Amino acid sequence: MPTPIVPITIQAPGKKGLNSQESNTALDLAWATTLDNAVFDSVGRIASRKGITNLTTSGGPGANNLSQAFCWEGFNSNVPVTGVLTAGNLKLYTGTTSLSDITGTITAPTANNWQFMNFRSNKVIGVQQGHTPIVATIAAGALGNFANITAASGSLPTGNCGLAAFGRVWILDSDNTTVKYSALLDETHWSTGAGSIDTTLYWPKGRDYVVALAAWEDKLVIFGRHSIIIYSSPGVIASLALSNILEGVGCVARDSVRSIGTDVLFLSESGIRSLRQSIVTQKSPMQELSLPVRDSFLVEFSPGSASTIRSAFNQIDGIYIISNVGTSTTVTYAFDIKNYIQQQILNPTDTSSIRISRWSGWPVHAMAYGRNGVLYVTYRNGSNEAVGYYAGYYDGGTTSYTLNYSTPWVDLANPEGGESGTFLKIPKSANITTVGSSSYQVSIKLAFDFDSDSYVSTQSIVNAGTASEYGIAEYGISEYNAQNRIPSTKKFPLARFGQHMKLTVQIPISGKEISVQKIDMFFKKGRATT
Repeated sequence: MPTPIVPITIQAPGKKGLNSQESNTALDLAWATTLDNAVFDSVGRIASRKGITNLTTSGGPGANNLSQAFCWEGFNSNVPVTGVLTAGNLKLYTGTTSLSDITGTITAPTANNWQFMNFRSNKVIGVQQGHTPIVATIAAGALGNFANITAASGSLPTGNCGLAAFGRVWILDSDNTTVKYSALLDETHWSTGAGSIDTTLYWPKGRDYVVALAAWEDKLVIFGRHSIIIYSSPGVIASLALSNILEGVGCVARDSVRSIGTDVLFLSESGIRSLRQSIVTQKSPMQELSLPVRDSFLVEFSPGSASTIRSAFNQIDGIYIISNVGTSTTVTYAFDIKNYIQQQILNPTDTSSIRISRWSGWPVHAMAYGRNGVLYVTYRNGSNEAVGYYAGYYDGGTTSYTLNYSTPWVDLANPEGGESGTFLKIPKSANITTVGSSSYQVSIKLAFDFDSDSYVSTQSIVNAGTASEYGIAEYGISEYNAQNRIPSTKKFPLARFGQHMKLTVQIPISGKEISVQKIDMFFKKGRATT
């Protein structure tokens, strides 16, 4: 009697996201043990991330990196305007298509590690360790040249982080422990109507230092390296009061701090954390949002790389993106938090809905998200540094990248019930169902019994639809339209055998998006292994 074929189906492969922490254990098949250059589409399938579409045609720092990017917000005849400010080669630039030098009359900077903030509706302020704070004015929808702020009273703070919120400017001083705040609606007064907070009075365990500042709901948040101090009533300075102190969790990188609406995410010593969750669980063990990738993530985002960490919250796509731009190849992780944002009010300690992917080779040096719904990035376009935006399916217009997904190790212990999995599995074929709008050269690899040696099968998949695109108002692209994407199923022959098997799907992305809908694998049972 012929040995029956045993089917195994994985619906929405990798829908739980990347889990490298337990990649050599028997994970739920909904996890991915490799997930490169992926996002999650509107129905939860893994899909190719978008690339970088170039904007810059002239100006800029040439072959020098634009190390910081910021979206300034202003008005032109009462119409909201979003502009892009970048820093590189010890200069400041504004613009996207043409980068104009607006360094102005500031004291010559010694580094490019600026932090910028919108103040009121017509100014942009910049701070950097050891530098006099700087300011530029927005007029008629254009950002002017920068100049040093001149103190009308008191002395200007010169620390590494700042915040414009509650009608004031809050800046860390050079001692890294004193947070100064300006007079109401006036960045020039630092004595009259102004004041300061001495954080050394409140650190729970000896000396700490300030890394970042944030506004959360109606509170001022001071992130220390090992602790967090929260103040209530910053909008009424006479009522400013200590509200909470979180011990044992702090922030290691200023530019990792991002507001995601009702929460703030940040990089701690143990990974990405939620401020709201940290407050709720401060009396019990906390769980970082990056737990499924904890060890590999911390290797690539060590505290020593704090000055080269950049982040952004892409609100339209619901993704918190964090990159380490200080390595030879930029390392990026994307946290899909769409479901988390919806659920956190009801259950702020539940992080199970967060899905993680790793973006290999996304060649950015800085990023900034604007109120116009555009995620801007800086990157090297040929031999010159440029500004681009997150769109299209090439990196920089011509460079392809690969969507890479791996299943967990599959034992197929008892797919029909009964005996355990101590039999060799002989894979016969796999059907890969994708949804896309072009032709794709898809490769699948099989590895057996925790060995990296693989069997490879490559087939062309044709999704004969019309290309769908992502829309961002300024650039005339229409909203993502799933109706233009066509499903297609392709059969791949398989070979070799083993008790445990891992399947990898690799799809080069060259101009068109694709999602992975389903994987059907078919096996025969071989001899017993014991």
